[in-house]
Amino acid sequence: MKITFRARLLTALVLGLGISLAASSAWAANDLTFPETSYFYLSGVPETLTVQAGGVVDSVTVGTTTVDVTLGAGGSLTLKSPSRYVMTASPTAVGTGSCEPSTYNMVLASATTQTVTVTVSSTTCSAGGGGGGGGALPAPSPSPSPSPSPAASPSPSPSPGASPSPSVSPSPSPSASPSPSASPSPTPLALVPIPAVPANPTTAQIQAAITAIQNNIAVLLAELAKIQTPTVGAFNQDLFYGLWNNADVKRLQEFLIGKGYLTGSATGNYYTKTVEAVKAYQTAKNITPINGRFGPKTRAAVNQDLGL
Repeated sequence: MKITFRARLLTALVLGLGISLAASSAWAANDLTFPETSYFYLSGVPETLTVQAGGVVDSVTVGTTTVDVTLGAGGSLTLKSPSRYVMTASPTAVGTGSCEPSTYNMVLASATTQTVTVTVSSTTCSAGGGGGGGGALPAPSPSPSPSPSPAASPSPSPSPGASPSPSVSPSPSPSASPSPSASPSPTPLALVPIPAVPANPTTAQIQAAITAIQNNIAVLLAELAKIQTPTVGAFNQDLFYGLWNNADVKRLQEFLIGKGYLTGSATGNYYTKTVEAVKAYQTAKNITPINGRFGPKTRAAVNQDLGL
């Protein structure tokens, strides 16, 4: 990763202006403008929002999952989510959301001075959705189909004079396992270009550089965790929804976390988040069908990635 400005210059600028490299940051000015494309990194989602050039606001506060924008009279700002995560605005009249093929856009505009809070969810919008600041919702998942109950075998009639054999009790019908509800496939973070900081930078230019650096640090830490993942034996059995406290499921989750497809900790429980992470991995590897089940094809691909 090449940084286009000297670290010593950036450190001096940051210390001089009192800007903290924290997950939540803020700055304010009269008629704060964005002459170039900028970036806001929200660590709680996580997502790096693109700020379209040409925005004019009074102040901006970037949190872990929200962006608070104070708009002056006639002010406007356009935010874009490369992962197509749904954004909502409060009050809703100030923001207009739209789901595009490659981004989810939130356009803020106001005729009067007011503060609007934009919340970024981890839900991916569906094509054609959006509008009104309310965002788009994912398509509902199909209802689960119950497994048929096995028929009980009839007890044979005893022969005359013979000792009657005990009757066979039918086995209880297995309860149907519900299909996991659909949730957005996590999109692994990617390195973003770090904007060059001129000799006399504005606050917005410094913040854009800091945000890009924070994003790249998160990406590199994920890569480091992947490298440090210990080598284990090859997977040799299918794994599927409903398994609980399973050692192989925990190993699979650790693999998916290292690859950036799963967030959180490895629990050994094969539930909705693990299904969606496996679906994302299957999509990336062009494995069909994309069903979230850890079957022979997916198992072979994971073993290959592990070098086994």
